[in-house]
Amino acid sequence: MTLGRYDYERRYRKRMRAGVIKFALLAAFVLGIGLFSYQMGIEQLKGRDVTLREEIATLSRQKAELELLASQMQHAARTAEARVAELDGRLQREVPTGDLAKLTQLVAERLKGGLDANRLAFVISQAQVPRNCQPTDTKRFTLSTPLLKGGARGVTFGNGTVTVTGEGQSAHNPQGNAESWFDPGQPVTIRITGMGGKGTTVSGVLPLHQSLVVDNSEYRFTIAASQRSFVEVTADRCAYP
Repeated sequence: MTLGRYDYERRYRKRMRAGVIKFALLAAFVLGIGLFSYQMGIEQLKGRDVTLREEIATLSRQKAELELLASQMQHAARTAEARVAELDGRLQREVPTGDLAKLTQLVAERLKGGLDANRLAFVISQAQVPRNCQPTDTKRFTLSTPLLKGGARGVTFGNGTVTVTGEGQSAHNPQGNAESWFDPGQPVTIRITGMGGKGTTVSGVLPLHQSLVVDNSEYRFTIAASQRSFVEVTADRCAYP
């Protein structure tokens, strides 16, 4: 009876030890799996953290690039707006409109038709509010040259109040010899003299323009080439001032 109980207790303790061992092994196994899983989780988190950091760095770099591009585009837009405003202002200033556009077209047509620019400029400069003027007077005279100096050469206006004289360079024939008449392609010198010795001189290639005030009158002259040896003088006489 005693022996049977002893065997029973021994077998019980043996089973208990086996159970404890199995439990310990199972616990160790479970703990090992838990530790392994934990370590794997840590590694995954580390890898995810590195990936997120790289993505953040990439996004930050792209954001900086986009901000720089946006700034450049804004600067370009402001520059373009300023240029447009400048061109618009220039267009308003330089492109004629209304009556000025009509006059510009008329001038262009006259120049295209062969009218001398200096003559046209003189005519335009004379246009003004109506003044107390005498009818235009036109005369011509022979221009002196190195081979044509003798005699009185000139014309007078205002009943002898103003005298116009002048001289030029001799023209040359095909053989290169000097002629007595002047060469209209070379500069000439025109002298305008009023009573009392008051006068003025103008030089250059014809046509030429000059004015002189004598007493209470202003004389405005246009001197242009005429027939061989001659120049034509057109005078406007108006009250001054």
